[in-house]
Amino acid sequence: MANNGNYTEGYFSGVLDINYALMTGQDSPALRPTYGAMKTLAKTIEVTITPNYKEGKVYASNVATRNERRVDSYTVSINADKIPYAVRKEILGRETDANGVQIIKGNQVAPYLAIAFALTLDDDSQELWVLYKGKFSEPSQTGHTDSDSTTYQHPTIEGTFVRREYDNALASIAATADENVMETARASWFESVYEAVESNG
Repeated sequence: MANNGNYTEGYFSGVLDINYALMTGQDSPALRPTYGAMKTLAKTIEVTITPNYKEGKVYASNVATRNERRVDSYTVSINADKIPYAVRKEILGRETDANGVQIIKGNQVAPYLAIAFALTLDDDSQELWVLYKGKFSEPSQTGHTDSDSTTYQHPTIEGTFVRREYDNALASIAATADENVMETARASWFESVYEAVESNG
């Protein structure tokens, strides 16, 4: 039986791996984009998801007659344990020379991709996320001198995720504690990029 959202949610307490899938097909008003295989981007230490808004106001007769504020994009900042060498090449659009050396160029273009991840809650449930269309920028990396104790350094990478042209979709979110979320959606979340299913009701 559907619970209509009447369940007790836990508190956010962690985050699992960040996964990604490259956009392989054109995103246009007439064509739904396609995606490649889902892969692991990194083991995550921290992820910050910040919505960015498009705002508009209309004033008439000395009062605000309309005030619209709509989410337009997300900025995603990921602090990871490490981002593998091959993954950096793929998600940042770097070139590789004949010696296998990655070359960073000023005109390199990162590919569009989707990301999927799970925020964990202290009741053992998860909040599952997919962001559909974004690009990452070169990561920041800090190095510290070695000393009598080991200090590990971790990269931080930032991306901007925008609305898809096809359906205006930015993200999908599923709370596994909600009985209205079908088991088929939960079980396949990290197998491929989730696409919305039309309701029969």
